[in-house]
Amino acid sequence: MGSTAQPADLLKVLDFHNLPDGITKTTGFCATRRSSKGPDVAYRVTKDAQLSAPTKQLYPASSFPEDFSILTTVKAKKGSQAFLVSIYNEQGIQQIGLEMGRSPVFLYEDHTGKPGPEDYPLFRGINLSDGK
Repeated sequence: MGSTAQPADLLKVLDFHNLPDGITKTTGFCATRRSSKGPDVAYRVTKDAQLSAPTKQLYPASSFPEDFSILTTVKAKKGSQAFLVSIYNEQGIQQIGLEMGRSPVFLYEDHTGKPGPEDYPLFRGINLSDGK
């Protein structure tokens, strides 16, 4: 059995707490939460944000895990269509992409280029840009 990779915190890796260009701090879903002293923290990401990091920064002690999950809480602007996350290989080819919008897209391919676009999962009837 292979070793299990530790979770990678993209907010930390992308330095969100220092508010790079295109990122502002805002109140999250809960303005008052009993378990903490203040409101939930959230970040507003605009099209001015240029966020990228090498995968080695996500997993410095190991290679990118073969099995993984992406966990996010997002409130997309109503009617928007944009990539939330993209992972590129060293040749600049997008290997993983999650696009928010009226018709969400999840694309991925392994080191051999499989699966092809015709085998990407489809999410019919789901609108991730409803402003909720």
